[in-house]
Amino acid sequence: MIQSSARIFFIEMMGVPGSFDASVYNHLDDKEDEGAWFVKRFGHMESVSIETRNVCIGESLPGIAEVDGLVLAGTYNSVHDHTDWQQRVRAWLPTMRARKIPVLGICGAHQMIAHMAGSAVDKLRGGPFAGTFPVTLTTAGEASPLFQGIADQDCFHYANSEQVIDVPSGASLLASSSRVPVAALDYGDHCYTTQFHPEGSELTLGPIWQHTRPQLMQNYHADDRGDHLVENFLRLVVDQSIDTSSDLEFVNS
Repeated sequence: MIQSSARIFFIEMMGVPGSFDASVYNHLDDKEDEGAWFVKRFGHMESVSIETRNVCIGESLPGIAEVDGLVLAGTYNSVHDHTDWQQRVRAWLPTMRARKIPVLGICGAHQMIAHMAGSAVDKLRGGPFAGTFPVTLTTAGEASPLFQGIADQDCFHYANSEQVIDVPSGASLLASSSRVPVAALDYGDHCYTTQFHPEGSELTLGPIWQHTRPQLMQNYHADDRGDHLVENFLRLVVDQSIDTSSDLEFVNS
């Protein structure tokens, strides 16, 4: 029997408690609970079941048998921090990749996956890249299912102080932006990463700068394509999970 829903795990990686200013999220109903934000924003999709795990506070990472697709969130912690939770994710992720579980890695996860693949991650010169900015799609990006229905120069939300310096060996560049040349990558087998925050909004990203660089808050606006990109990824997971279930049904018949 084909399963009714694709099992998506949203892995919360905002950071070690106390390593970031959680008060910037006090205006939100769910405070800094980004898993709750994600479920509210995408839980309406048909054939998708979303669970969340906050690895930064010690919650367990899902096993192979539990998951059809993964969304790895952004983080305040640098890849150079080598926190306990980062070491756990680094040890766990290769097993997921070996089983070809679809992955969407966002911002800090984009940097972590590239760093694991041998690319350098360094601070952005000139300060943070923060706001809603257009991306330039490569030929690979225009053909990618991740960017289906998204046009060249469509906008996404950024909030980063570090960046991936070069395209890792074996990966394809899907998109770039003015100050972040490596903005989106395809590692094959439906593993994608983005430096921008397609899961975020101007309400969750703009206020993070209120106590440090309040002038950056005006760079954000609501006209972005993040929802569309995440929905593309979730539909891809649904389609793959149906295909996998059909294959197993055929083998067992």
